Amino acid sequence: MIKYDDWWIPLQNGLSSYTAQNVIQAETTGEQPPYPFIAIKQTSPAIGVGQPSITTDNGTQTIEQDYEMVLSLTAHSDAIESATDVANKARNYFLGKGTIELSDAYIAIVDVLPATNRDVFLTIEYERRIGFDVRLRVHDTETYNIDVIEQVTVNHKEE
Repeated sequence: MIKYDDWWIPLQNGLSSYTAQNVIQAETTGEQPPYPFIAIKQTSPAIGVGQPSITTDNGTQTIEQDYEMVLSLTAHSDAIESATDVANKARNYFLGKGTIELSDAYIAIVDVLPATNRDVFLTIEYERRIGFDVRLRVHDTETYNIDVIEQVTVNHKEE
């Protein structure tokens, strides 16, 4: 079973370390960190890719399938230069070092889209935002016990 923390923690730790910025989950009720920071939103949940592989062996059944998800990353700052620099550094993580670090956690980077402006007007000033999306793929394995019929007896009725 794919657990949220199995992909979130390696991604958060790697990106935070590489960019030297706080990396948070977007749209949560927690307190906003000081600028600049990176917020990540899962825009599509894990969706199965291809056909699952189902195997049965000695009373256990295993289902294996690859899953893909899309994450939206946004660099937040009070200055456009800072937001742009942080977004570019984060994007470079997924294009370079992140491919190695995340593969060690069994996460594949499928695609990194271009960064775009996502500024937001707040009361009397703008919060500067630059963001991009990244597609990730993970392999899921689910194993469970099944009942096995060991013997079948057939009774014939004579007419």
